[in-house]
Amino acid sequence: MPITPETSPTLARVRELPAGDKITGFYLLAKLETKPKKDGTLYLTCRLQDASGALDAKMWEGFEDFLSVAKPGDVIKVEGMVDHYRDVPGLVISRIRLATSEEVPDRREFLPHSTLSRDDAAAQLNEIIATVKNEPLRNLLRAVFEDTELRDAFLNAPGGKMWHHATMGGLAEHTLSLARAGELIASHYAALNRDLIIAGALLHDIGKVQELRTDIAIDYSVDGRLIGHIVQGVFLVDKKMAELPDFPEETRRHVLHLILSHQGEPTMSSPVKPMTPEALVLHYLDEMDSKLNAFARIRAATPEGQDFSEYVRLMDRFFYVKSFEDDKTGTMSK
Repeated sequence: MPITPETSPTLARVRELPAGDKITGFYLLAKLETKPKKDGTLYLTCRLQDASGALDAKMWEGFEDFLSVAKPGDVIKVEGMVDHYRDVPGLVISRIRLATSEEVPDRREFLPHSTLSRDDAAAQLNEIIATVKNEPLRNLLRAVFEDTELRDAFLNAPGGKMWHHATMGGLAEHTLSLARAGELIASHYAALNRDLIIAGALLHDIGKVQELRTDIAIDYSVDGRLIGHIVQGVFLVDKKMAELPDFPEETRRHVLHLILSHQGEPTMSSPVKPMTPEALVLHYLDEMDSKLNAFARIRAATPEGQDFSEYVRLMDRFFYVKSFEDDKTGTMSK
């Protein structure tokens, strides 16, 4: 059977193969460079990527023609042999070429994807917007999410580069999770404005459609680095509000504050701290949802049987990954 992108072994599976096994597959070229051997001649080193992860590879000779035409972001077909160096799996390539557009029409298939499908996310988004009773807020949400280009970008966008929801469709997954959690909190605290929390949840990260790019891997765009998603989101939402006739100024003020303050502190890129009850709720829900998603990713990456994750610098701690449900003893520790 011929090897196609659909039948290529995933890089997660390649990692588990013993040294010496041969593989053929299609992968995204995330990194490409040459390095000198001991004798001064060059060898090729590259980083391969697919939806399951990434793997480093090298090619000792015969790569000059490929190097003259290839660049990061290309999809390639490789043949090679699994190698392990200091217990780290890799690949030694014997043959390499660019994939054709007929073989691989959409390189984004090689990026990780959310478990929430695009169709399900779109349906949930429509349902939530329809429940907003405040007319100016409902009109604003429709103006944003019925913009065909913007809606398409939102449903495809990742929620982050590495830390949380770093998958295609991750932004919608994170956004909808916040909206559902916000509804629960608003039902518990009567003083909160439920519609404002829902609007803030749906709009708080909308600037990420411009902040992050996915042409090579999930990374920051030029404007994403220079301006950032909070300011980009404020520009976008404020423009939509300006286009709506007689949009209430106080509502505008509250919505923009929700976006500007949702990361809590200036040290976390928020220009202002949360100063309204709804902004406080949105900030803490955003913190909770992002960290729980990151924990799930870290836990999945921790080898089975290991009680603690690797040290997580961003959180300044190890995570204890052994589940409460793993305790089969039925007894308490003394």
